[in-house]
Amino acid sequence: MMNGLRAKILGIKSLKNSEFVKNTFTIFSGNVVAQAIPFLIEPIIARMYSPSDFAVLAVYISVANLFSIIATARYEMAIMLPADHKKAINILALSLFITLLISVLSLIVVWIFNTQITQILQSPELGTYLFFVPVSVFITGWYQSLNYWSIRQKRFKNVTYARVSQTVSNSGFNLAFGFAQLKSLGLMLAFFIGQVVSIVPLLYRFVRNDWKNLHWINRQEMKLQAIEHQDFPKINSIHAFSDIIQQSTVVFLISSFFGQLTLGLYSRTMRLLFAPASVIGSAIGQVFYQKASVEFKQNGTVKTLVVRTLRNLALISIPIFSLTMFFGDAIFAFVLGENWRVAGEFAQILSPWICLSFIIAPISQIPLIVGKQKAAFLRSLIGNGLIIVSVLFAGLIAKDIKVGFYLLSSLEVIYYSYLVYWFVKIS
Repeated sequence: MMNGLRAKILGIKSLKNSEFVKNTFTIFSGNVVAQAIPFLIEPIIARMYSPSDFAVLAVYISVANLFSIIATARYEMAIMLPADHKKAINILALSLFITLLISVLSLIVVWIFNTQITQILQSPELGTYLFFVPVSVFITGWYQSLNYWSIRQKRFKNVTYARVSQTVSNSGFNLAFGFAQLKSLGLMLAFFIGQVVSIVPLLYRFVRNDWKNLHWINRQEMKLQAIEHQDFPKINSIHAFSDIIQQSTVVFLISSFFGQLTLGLYSRTMRLLFAPASVIGSAIGQVFYQKASVEFKQNGTVKTLVVRTLRNLALISIPIFSLTMFFGDAIFAFVLGENWRVAGEFAQILSPWICLSFIIAPISQIPLIVGKQKAAFLRSLIGNGLIIVSVLFAGLIAKDIKVGFYLLSSLEVIYYSYLVYWFVKIS
């Protein structure tokens, strides 16, 4: 009995001293702060802005994401992989350079096709906002690159500062512009300011600690790293782009079939449902990627880590999403106002899908680590296709968005259940 008690005590001490747990808690605590403020002001924001205002922001983000997702050609995710810091910093430089090129490309597209884009999206007021896109793309690419560099260097506090500064500034300006009654312009400006502020902690720490290593960067080494990790632009970037195409297509289809009011309700539903993933899932996911990369290099397997992570995420997520599944409409109406009750009904329908998505998201980097990017991409096409087909079914056949959401949620539950099995298998 004493031996068993001693083992439990040692296990608890080991857990407390675990680098994985410490790093996860560092990011988790920052994410709690980062998400607590937006959640606290959400009832105010929901009464300051209309669903149509949020719809304009949703459409803008969808357009910006089409470029942002390939801003670095996904090379930033390869920053974690080399054992040699000299190689890693050349991948960082490569990512930042590609970001500059994609930003210029987005400016040219927005400049030439501004009118056509607004006509296709049926959103005339979006025209002026589109000129924010190149800057959003540039900041996003630099943020992603410096964020992965910070994770590689185990500067998890720095990652937390960046996240908190973004949400605090975004929330503060949402309130300020809401009081000024700037409507959709206020949401746009607050979003843009949050992006700018987020990069400051990452850039400051890089300049302070790594500036002296810039002499390691040279064109030949950047070229070698680009070739060595070419699967990221060839496969992973297409994979990521297909995900964004799916998300943007859903936004455009809902707006086209059911109007901006429904789109605004849907966008807030997804924002609030994915908030737990932002708080918990992203913290675990960032630390998991760093630890799993190292563990796989050393042992050739990360199955134990994957299974343990999935189990813990299931224990966290099921109670949270069960509340939304049964009481979503009442919760949304009480917190945000009666005008948002329908968004709560959407949340009830979509909760099973989002719950499974939350469980699997932190371990979704497994195919990158074990060299199964192509297989993961092919599987993602199926998942994305199911979502688009469901919304098309709602608009063209059922003429009811809720019917489409029921179909979507059911199909995605089956799809994600298979992905859980597959990720464990390849780990």
